[in-house]
Amino acid sequence: MTNAPTLPDGVGWTAVLVAAQRAAESLSGAPAFRDPLAEAIVVHLGLAGPGEQPRFDAMPGDMAGLTTMMGDLVVLRTLHNDRVITESGVEQVVLLGAGLDGRAYRLPGAGRIFELDLAPGLALKEEAARAAGLQTLMRRTAVPADLAGDWASALLAAGFDPSRPTAWIGEGLTIYLDRSELDGLLTRVRDLSAPGSRLCLEIASRFDAGLADEEVADNGTRRLETLLREGPPIPPHDWLIDHGWSARHHTLVELGERHGREVTRWFDADRGGATLWMFTSSPLPRPGS
Repeated sequence: MTNAPTLPDGVGWTAVLVAAQRAAESLSGAPAFRDPLAEAIVVHLGLAGPGEQPRFDAMPGDMAGLTTMMGDLVVLRTLHNDRVITESGVEQVVLLGAGLDGRAYRLPGAGRIFELDLAPGLALKEEAARAAGLQTLMRRTAVPADLAGDWASALLAAGFDPSRPTAWIGEGLTIYLDRSELDGLLTRVRDLSAPGSRLCLEIASRFDAGLADEEVADNGTRRLETLLREGPPIPPHDWLIDHGWSARHHTLVELGERHGREVTRWFDADRGGATLWMFTSSPLPRPGS
C-alpha cells in the first residue's frame, strides 16, 4: 500500500469517504448489500488491505468525524435508490455526479447506466476496477462532464435516449451546487425525461445543530463546510413542483425505521438536527398537455 494513489481533494475526497462507508457495509457481518467496487477502491487507495474493514480513524483527511455524523446515511440512501432502479423497470440509469458509485458492478438486469462526473473521478474508479479484475453487470458509459455546465449535450452524444424511461440518481449532490446551477440541472433533466422516469434527490435542511459540534469537530467536518454551496430552497417541495417534478419523498428517519438502521441526531429534526428528504419524483404533466 506504500505506492497507493494520492487521495483526491475537494468533492472527490467526499466521494472516497462514501465509497469507504459502502465498503465497510459490504464487509460487515450481515451486509445490506455487497459493493465490490467500494472494496476495490479502499484497497486501491491504500486505505485498507484486501478483505479488511476500512479504519476511518486512521484514514488521511480526518474522515472519522463525518462518519460519526452520517451514521447509516450512505447505507439508507443506497438501499432506497437501488430499490427505485430495480423496481421501476427503467431501461436507463443516469448517475448525476457519479462519484465512486459501484452500481454498474453490482446491480444486474438494470439495462444501461450513464455516469456523469468530472474525468478524474471516473478515471480513479476505472483504475480500481481494473486492478481488482472487476467486470460490469450492465452496460456502463462514462460521460466526463461538469454538472454546472452543458452536460446534456455530452450525455446525448454518449448514446442516451430521451424517449426511454430513465432513473436519474443524485446522491449527495445538491449541497455542492448553487441555486442557479440546480435550476439549470432540473430543467435539463425534465426536458430529457420520458414518461415513467424517476428523479431521486436528497435534500437537507440547514444544520441548526452545527457541523462543528464537539462530538464530530475535526478537519473532516470543517473541510466539508468549505465545499457547501447555496443549494435548493428549503423546504424544497414547491421548487421541485415548479420544475415539473412531483414531491413524493421519505425522510431519512422514516427510512431508518423501515430498515432498522441508525439515524444520528444530526439528521433527526426531533433531536435538533436537519431534516433530510429523499425524493422519488415523477415527471408532472406539462401545462396545457
